[in-house]
Amino acid sequence: PLDMSAESFVRFCESDFGTAVMDREAAYIKQHVAADDLILDVGCGIGSLEERFPDHEMIGVDRSEEMIHTARNRVSAPFVFGDATQLPIPDGSVDAVVFVSTLEFIPNTDAVLAEATRVLASDGTLVALVLNTRSKYVQANLQREGSYFQQMSHRDSAELTDTILARVAGDQEFFLGIADEDVFESTDPTTAAISAVVGTPTG
Repeated sequence: PLDMSAESFVRFCESDFGTAVMDREAAYIKQHVAADDLILDVGCGIGSLEERFPDHEMIGVDRSEEMIHTARNRVSAPFVFGDATQLPIPDGSVDAVVFVSTLEFIPNTDAVLAEATRVLASDGTLVALVLNTRSKYVQANLQREGSYFQQMSHRDSAELTDTILARVAGDQEFFLGIADEDVFESTDPTTAAISAVVGTPTG
């Protein structure tokens, strides 16, 4: 049987709210990658991003066998079992690395970012979508008993985005307004659920 997290993740992704959130995240990423980029999705979960990139070459990596198994059953992209701190990917072999609500759940950010920049081509793009801990939506979920958000290792998204910007030359911005399960356009840190960093590796 699938572990509950994969099952509950599928339920979220198939809900109207989850679909709206992921459509918006995918649209944001599409603005920052080229059509012919080979994209590595670190912490791909059940492949909901891959599902939204049918015309792009994308590889999903996750350290949960249940997630990878579920992803393979849902989407026809290549999915690889592996750890973000030791990616099973050759140096300089991908054009873009994306993290969608992944980095904040991994304690060793430095190791993950070192790996991301290792596998990226020198002119490659890193796109990190981090849950914005200043937003009301994320704050409410951090306080909700049994919420997946309570597994977050990094609860200060500003500090985390600064850590990422120390490794890549780029910019940080807010997007994805959420209030009660309504999704709307917002760059206001109190309502925007995502703090995004887009950049190219330095050094």
